[in-house]
Amino acid sequence: MQLSVVIPVYNDPEGLHRLLAQIAGLGVFSQVVVVDDASSVSCRPKDIGIDPATYPVALKYQRLRKNRGAGYARNQGLKLVSSSHVLFFDSDDLFTDGIASLVADLQDRSFDFCIFKHVDSRVHAKGGYGLLDSDEACWQAAGAIGMLGRLTPQGATELCRVAAYPWNKIYRTGFLRQQNIRCTEISIHNDIEIHWMSFLRAQTILFSDRICCEHFVAKGQSRLTNKTGRERFEVLQALAAVQREFTTNPDDLPFLEAFVAFYMGLFGWITQQLDPSLHEDFHHEVRQFLRAELSPDLFTLATGRNPVLGRRIIDLLRGLPL
Repeated sequence: MQLSVVIPVYNDPEGLHRLLAQIAGLGVFSQVVVVDDASSVSCRPKDIGIDPATYPVALKYQRLRKNRGAGYARNQGLKLVSSSHVLFFDSDDLFTDGIASLVADLQDRSFDFCIFKHVDSRVHAKGGYGLLDSDEACWQAAGAIGMLGRLTPQGATELCRVAAYPWNKIYRTGFLRQQNIRCTEISIHNDIEIHWMSFLRAQTILFSDRICCEHFVAKGQSRLTNKTGRERFEVLQALAAVQREFTTNPDDLPFLEAFVAFYMGLFGWITQQLDPSLHEDFHHEVRQFLRAELSPDLFTLATGRNPVLGRRIIDLLRGLPL
């Protein structure tokens, strides 16, 4: 197995240098693809002290002419990947020693993707070393315990409920390309589509409870996580792309309740992030999404065993707030 890492970057030369320096010492990757999303400060490897000529891993750099967001950058990076497997990563996160052990474990294994654990910086700051409680609950419900295992179909319908991260999976490159699985090309929430479509279309999913990276969460409006404006409304575009899969592919229906519960929870979380002046507009758009994408038949299938979820949807459609 040869593994590439695709790194979108925007105005983060310090984080990119830190990450590229770490990757150079890991001995894990055969290729690094950096896609610069039209940064206003130079993120070219040579300009930040990384010389591609002497770097120990094949290093490709592409600068986009226009800022298009991390989803577009990841999709462009995937086109440049020449290895059998790929991992998407963010310039402000770091790997742990677990990634080398996991890659060694995966040699000669056949799989569409392998999902692994990470440490959240908010947990780490409080003295812990692992996932947020909500994500850990999904791993436990899925029975995903062990350094390497194959996820059962039932386990997949539980583990898919973790927050949609783009950087906690090693993908078979051919799987993504053959299934045309990609990130939604929007500014925020672009990782929802690749996360869910991977679970819906994969035949073989492996898991590892090794902690392979640390995800850093920080305050500040420059970070996408903290945006409070109308760009949050773009989430509906990503959700619609996944929701339509359940209309065209009956094999995906075991995941339907999980997906609907996921986005109803997400709508509540987004409401908490939004400027209060946008709440009414957002809830209007959500109602339009539900009426257009969640047919009566799919609503019945999604809520038949989850009446609380059904009541939440009905209340929202009747005009009650999230």
